[in-house]
Amino acid sequence: MSPKPEGSRPADPTQPAGGVLTEEPVAAPDAVPQSAQPIGPRLLERLIPRPATAGGVTSLDRSARRRAFIGQIGVPLMGLALIVVFSLMADNFLTGSNIKDIFSQAALPLIVATGLTICLAMGEFDLSLNGVAGLATVLMAVLVAKKGMSPLLAIPLVLALGVAIGTLNGVLVGYFGVAALIVTIAVNSILQGWEFVISGSVQIFGGFPPGLVSFARGSVLGIPTLVLIAAAVAGLAWVLLERTTLGRHLRAIGGNAEAARIAGVNTARVKLAGFIITALLASLAGLLFAARETNAYPLNGLDVLLPSFAACFIGAAMFKIGEFNIPGTIVGVMIAQITANGLILLNVATYASYFFQGIILLIALLFARVVVTGGRST
Repeated sequence: MSPKPEGSRPADPTQPAGGVLTEEPVAAPDAVPQSAQPIGPRLLERLIPRPATAGGVTSLDRSARRRAFIGQIGVPLMGLALIVVFSLMADNFLTGSNIKDIFSQAALPLIVATGLTICLAMGEFDLSLNGVAGLATVLMAVLVAKKGMSPLLAIPLVLALGVAIGTLNGVLVGYFGVAALIVTIAVNSILQGWEFVISGSVQIFGGFPPGLVSFARGSVLGIPTLVLIAAAVAGLAWVLLERTTLGRHLRAIGGNAEAARIAGVNTARVKLAGFIITALLASLAGLLFAARETNAYPLNGLDVLLPSFAACFIGAAMFKIGEFNIPGTIVGVMIAQITANGLILLNVATYASYFFQGIILLIALLFARVVVTGGRST
């Protein structure tokens, strides 16, 4: 007799043969009220409806196939159009040094957005990203610049702080059932207050170990170190979401948390893991930001909240339309960074990038709705 799958329960009529949890919710979609689902999937469904299905099989009519093909390439083509426009308007946009700068500036936002993608995939929101990254930046600066601590000791301490914050979020949301939006807003406010406490409300400038700064600003075979780190993080996150049991459980919870629980998934533990990963990556980005910039000041660090959410939702409008996915998030981050870089080269005010970032997000969402629904209201 074959062993029971992990987390199996007595046979349930809503489960597929064998009781193995797949990427789609095990229970029938109408078996659990929609109100029982987390706010993430419900909000995403409102923004980007999933392709209509009949009898569990996606419609394969010619029009649907054509729209699906357009959906796979639409957002990347928008990014390509931005590149063409900026290359025509700014002579130095396509230079090697500027391309390298674009990737370097996109590295840290990508690390944070990757963690957020995992959180959104399980149907939860994390609004404490700025607080986590900011506190990590300030703490890293205090430890290595003011206290003289070795980076080999400071880095694990800062990452441990990120794990602790993620644990707090995960326990409150997963085990106590508090809404993630409320929890993470509250935690973010607490963390921003601690930035002032730890730093003494003063700017920390200079005093960073030369080796740490060289690492954060250096390159390997001409590729910036931070880009390599971001690529490794994104690659590991893709494997986690698409090739592991934890990833399947994350997506199952995101699709229908109650159905996943009935199928035997420990939803509280999985949510805890998701929040820990999200906070860990935000703290990693924060400490790398401190090492690169060699200064820190409360509430003046890495601004990641809006760019990360924009990148994730842009990513959900492509590749796997209606699902948060790592490749889409990568493209979303790059589109945002290309836009910001091109505007700077055109001597447009820095704040204008926020306008264009919002416009790009709206265009991507509208495009995805047209691809999925054919322009019909839902």
